Amino acid sequence: MQKLTLLIAITVSVTTLNAQTFSGEATYQSATSFDFPMDSTRMSVEQYEMIKKRMASALQKEFILSFNRSASLFNEVEKLEEEGGRGMRMGVSMLSGTGGLVYKNIKESELREQIEFFGKQFLIEDELEDFGWSLGKETKMIGSYTCYKATATREVVNRTFKGGESTTDTGSVDVVAWYTPQVPLSQGPDIYCGLPGLIMEVNFKETTILCTKIVLNKDKELTIEAPKKGEVVSREEYTATILKKMQEMEETYGGRQGQGGRGGRGRPNMTIQISR
Repeated sequence: MQKLTLLIAITVSVTTLNAQTFSGEATYQSATSFDFPMDSTRMSVEQYEMIKKRMASALQKEFILSFNRSASLFNEVEKLEEEGGRGMRMGVSMLSGTGGLVYKNIKESELREQIEFFGKQFLIEDELEDFGWSLGKETKMIGSYTCYKATATREVVNRTFKGGESTTDTGSVDVVAWYTPQVPLSQGPDIYCGLPGLIMEVNFKETTILCTKIVLNKDKELTIEAPKKGEVVSREEYTATILKKMQEMEETYGGRQGQGGRGGRGRPNMTIQISR
């Protein structure tokens, strides 16, 4: 009886929304768990704790998803940064797979991403990804919304820079999403979409993106404009730009080998996801 009542409530809510023109905004919080072993030969305990503190701050972000029936715009809410925070935030965006301005048009199957990389603006033009979602029966409450579980597996390409060398490997990432039919939009945070309801939560790798607030405007249509700033590139061209810059950084740091008494001490060790 409880399940029947819930189904009726959702159906009434969906019918009401479908009968009206509406738009709105959803607020999301993202968090990424990241840890690294301490090397006492390279940093003190104080330096290690300072880096962990900055990483913890940089890994917590807030986003606004503005949407109407056909399009959405996902934008990070800027916050004041500590000294050196810009570089830290750039690295975190690479590691967590979020960042930039993301525009999705469901009707036209259009995806645009406006991203700043090393001081230069890029505008990636692409098609919406078909995630091949598998819909489950499991439910949970997020705020006052009943959410249903969906899963997908995505193929990704990673580039690892370590000890003066770089390697490329392919793998898969499991994605778990929770969507609510109470907001009948095939939209979601970042690049995620394609479910029969607004995506309220996404979990992938070590990152979680969670909706914390929804404001619906049922009587008016919010105009969503696609980003236009930046050099227009394809996904492949942007990936090639990242790899080239990372290789230049690797060669620059690698050239310092032997300075300061330890070979390669200044080299960054990092893995970035070069396909989304």
